[in-house]
Amino acid sequence: MLTAFFLFRNKEILCPSNVVFGSYFLYFIFPSVLFYVLEWSGWTYVLPWGKANDWSKLSDEAVLSYLYVFTLFYGFTRFFEVILVRSSADSLFEQYRVRPLMLFVFSSVVLVGGLYFFQVTGGAEAWFGNYSSTYLENKKGYGLLNFVLLMSSNFLAFALGFYWKTQRRVNFILMMCVVFVLVFCAFIQGVKSRIFYFAIFFSIPWLTTARLTLLKGAVIFTAFTLAFSFAMYLRSNGFYSTPGMLLEYFLSYFNTIFLHDMILRDMPPGFLLTMDYPLNKWLTFFGVPSEDYMHDISRWLTSIYFPQQWFEGSATQQWPVETELYLNYGNYVFWVVPIFIYSLLMCVLYSLRYRLGPVFLFIFMYQMLFFLSVFRGSMLQWIVLFNVIFYLVLLCCTRLLFVKENVHAH
Repeated sequence: MLTAFFLFRNKEILCPSNVVFGSYFLYFIFPSVLFYVLEWSGWTYVLPWGKANDWSKLSDEAVLSYLYVFTLFYGFTRFFEVILVRSSADSLFEQYRVRPLMLFVFSSVVLVGGLYFFQVTGGAEAWFGNYSSTYLENKKGYGLLNFVLLMSSNFLAFALGFYWKTQRRVNFILMMCVVFVLVFCAFIQGVKSRIFYFAIFFSIPWLTTARLTLLKGAVIFTAFTLAFSFAMYLRSNGFYSTPGMLLEYFLSYFNTIFLHDMILRDMPPGFLLTMDYPLNKWLTFFGVPSEDYMHDISRWLTSIYFPQQWFEGSATQQWPVETELYLNYGNYVFWVVPIFIYSLLMCVLYSLRYRLGPVFLFIFMYQMLFFLSVFRGSMLQWIVLFNVIFYLVLLCCTRLLFVKENVHAH
């Protein structure tokens, strides 16, 4: 994996092939290297459950299936990135500006929605008294509101970055107001992931033109690990309070290959076994009931292998895309087809990202992060329907927040 990346990497930071490598770096390369470094150093485990995952006991099939899927995804995406025509980012940032008043209005609406969500899910006593339990359990029944807040705050972070990049005179009071709203949204939406997402969306105007070097890659990874550790400390109410505990947590968090190995051991390959799970979820909106654990492959498998975790707290382990391919496309030869199609779709978005205005750039970036989630989930997730609806609403409202200027007039 490292060899393929070093030899063929795309030097544009934001591209599908780099997402593929980033995912496998986080969930395969990094934790496996960390495990063997700790083993070599004679590390004494400090977390109550000790050594959570032993990389030396993985089956060869699990390791080779990861290499196989990485090779297909990385090869297809890198190939399509080369052959598809790309456009320049310069024209986009020269032509469009953010309307400051509408940015303030939009941030105010997001804040009101966040305050309402904060209150109906327990208020200050619940959120400050037991953050972890409140975040996991009190959101039930408010899924649609939570989704709208998540997407809106992501777009708000993007709009703030676009404003900072393109505005000739920046209003720092407006900037601070928007940052306050984003900090509040991060608190109620799960600090760990939100900080990462907001930083990415805010940085899009700069990341789109940045070139990838090994030094920049090391800086990005270091910043990610520090932000992840800080967020995990907050979310666990201070449980992971030492560097050693946080280091060990990486081993237990990036565990998807061990979950896949369980499936290889316990289940035979299947055909279209879980493909209808998103449909089960969509039908519930039309009054057709179904069990929650039948809406997503990771929910279903969590209910089997970790029933207490699912039925008492609705928390899930995240199985990798290799498991979905194994249970839905049978023989390894057939895995090529869905990976080819998905890679092509992502690279088409990549080639169009500067051509259809700022909102489409946001859509491309969100789908890139959604692509990252595919590697610890499913290619077809029920939430994609709501993503598309939100994208259409944004595209209809483009002119409210962004104004297109006549470049030649300047």
